[in-house]
Amino acid sequence: MHPVVLLIACGLIIGTWAATVQPPPLIQTLSAGGDIGPEFKLDPTKEQDNDSGLEDAQFWRRVGLKQLKKIIEQAQRAKENSYRRKAKNIIIFIGDGMGLSTISAGRIYKGQYLKHGHGEEETLAFDDFPFTGLAKTYNVDKQVPDSAGTATAIFTGVKSDYGAIGMDTTRSKLNASQGRLESIMDWAQSEGKRTGVVTTTRITHATPAATFARIYHRDWECDTEVPKESVGIHADIARQLVENAPGNKLNVILGGGLSPMGALNKSEVRTVLFEGGTETICTRGDQRNLAQEWLQQHVNDSVPAALVTKREDLLKVDVKETDYLMGLFRNNHITYSIAREEGEPSLQEMTEAAIGVLERGDKSAGYVLLVEGGRIDQGHHQNYARAALHEVYELDLAVQAALKMTDSDETLILVTADHSHSVTFNGYPKRGADILGAANLHKPKDPMVYETITYANGPGYFDHLANETKPVNSSNVWMALKQFTKEEMESPTYRHMATLALKDETHGGEDVIVFASGPGASLVRGAFEQNYLAYVMSYAGCMGPAKRFDDSCKQHLQKHED
Repeated sequence: MHPVVLLIACGLIIGTWAATVQPPPLIQTLSAGGDIGPEFKLDPTKEQDNDSGLEDAQFWRRVGLKQLKKIIEQAQRAKENSYRRKAKNIIIFIGDGMGLSTISAGRIYKGQYLKHGHGEEETLAFDDFPFTGLAKTYNVDKQVPDSAGTATAIFTGVKSDYGAIGMDTTRSKLNASQGRLESIMDWAQSEGKRTGVVTTTRITHATPAATFARIYHRDWECDTEVPKESVGIHADIARQLVENAPGNKLNVILGGGLSPMGALNKSEVRTVLFEGGTETICTRGDQRNLAQEWLQQHVNDSVPAALVTKREDLLKVDVKETDYLMGLFRNNHITYSIAREEGEPSLQEMTEAAIGVLERGDKSAGYVLLVEGGRIDQGHHQNYARAALHEVYELDLAVQAALKMTDSDETLILVTADHSHSVTFNGYPKRGADILGAANLHKPKDPMVYETITYANGPGYFDHLANETKPVNSSNVWMALKQFTKEEMESPTYRHMATLALKDETHGGEDVIVFASGPGASLVRGAFEQNYLAYVMSYAGCMGPAKRFDDSCKQHLQKHED
């Protein structure tokens, strides 16, 4: 403690007081040596969701059901009963990496791309959904998540670790049975519903894989990627799709990933060379063609099935007469839509085909469908802002198609992201300014011209670093935007500036928006743990762990039997 002298003149009091010069406790902790920040511990005086404190499946199921109970009680107090409406069909759209900045920028991009006006006043199809909420995306072991842990949360109702697919935090490399979880596809199939997965990524990639696979790590897409210690214990993701339920019971499987499935197209053409780790893909070492094995299984079962690898063949499929459809259109991911290769279908076309196969009217108990716009994420990872925003437009078209093809009284549609990205929508650009252009051309006194869309980190750092082009006597380390030609900046492979050098841009950790429409949509409100979405689908679809939460499913069934 040190005395502080206070001099007061002109009739004011002169005196002293003792004041501490030590920082507040939190700041002191942060500035002290050793571990950074205060250690997190569960408060033993408060009731926990799990006696052990372990955030395993039991813990997260209690969290999900507790959130469901809270939302229903709020509705009951307000004398609302729409939450009791039941969905025959459920479609969940995942815009991988589609955080709020991406949605806002994507909306403007859509308006400007279609020349609808300035762009800011444009709407996306899901903007008009009546219910919205915020999902907290962190993994059990990561503050900022990956797609494996988040997809596991959304589709199984259990949050898990970074990299985990369909397994909780008790997963083991040496025990494939430990920590296994059931997904919404298991729940749907147990109720006699038809099921499908559509993605613009590899069908074995993290988000789609979480609907059908249970594996220690997301990277184990081929047999050659399973580490030695886990060989013979964990079957790779591609094998699980064909060999195990719910994968081998999916009615629709559409996306990329010929290579992990052992059906490599050796004559595939790549017109535009995109970069990044996601552009490489594993190959099988067991020489199995899993796509052909899948087809043969269904032929042996005497059910109408089709395997297609080209857009024109997909469009020829008689969806009303086909019970099982697999379409694999690239060795790796389907190409970014802004540079679509010949023979590749759009996400809209795949969505339309999927709904066509799944919809059987009164002849079925309904269906559950995942549609993923997976390349939004991958565009951001390489700071390819134009490619990423065009993927938002691609997803929007798929949502529009689903809305046209479904009955809003029967179908719950959710649109959300698994996580965000470190992309920033910034500056003070004028109304109607190109969303992919400069933010401050109207302010000539600014020290540099910068882009409206920039990234906190990523490979765009190297593309924009001045190096030998740095102006003489300038402190600016960045290349002037005018040094890039119009052709370069409009290229699908142009990278927007990133301020921290990383080979691959990172995810963002903020909450993501959930848009909801149809029966059960009113359950989406407020901020909640991401795993709660599985319980929304479970309760609304009368399947899985929330089916018997109350008597609403029983009453719904009785009503339809009468």
